[in-house]
Amino acid sequence: MKKYRLIIVCLMILLVFLSFNLYRNRKPIIETFNMDSTTKEEITDELVIALFIEDITKEITEFYSEYYSGEIAVYNYEVTIVDIGKKEPGFISVKFSVAPQVGAHNPLGYDELAYRVDSSGNKELAGYEHLKTYEVPEKLQKYIIKPFE
Repeated sequence: MKKYRLIIVCLMILLVFLSFNLYRNRKPIIETFNMDSTTKEEITDELVIALFIEDITKEITEFYSEYYSGEIAVYNYEVTIVDIGKKEPGFISVKFSVAPQVGAHNPLGYDELAYRVDSSGNKELAGYEHLKTYEVPEKLQKYIIKPFE
């Protein structure tokens, strides 16, 4: 009986040791840009989206949290720049279209977010429009809190 306990304890110590080493040696996943982007405009759009993706994701998650409790994903390839320009002196305005996803790439809706950026890079959400709602797949309908208005 003691022999089996000793074997189990040794195996558990080995498992903990291996798990620790695997975790410690794991390299972080680095997101990459689209390898097919070649023009200056495509590359610039990708860069602008990358600089805004955290802000966009935060706003999308906050908006949809009233309607949907499941996990919502915002992928950079589902975000496009609708408009960019200087609409008021001293600021740049950027408008994005976003198709947030649920499950295995099922669009939840279509939204447009407008930001106002100053010369220091400070971003301010200037507008949010939910323009379209898509039907949630049956297997994910359990996460619907209430229908969209």
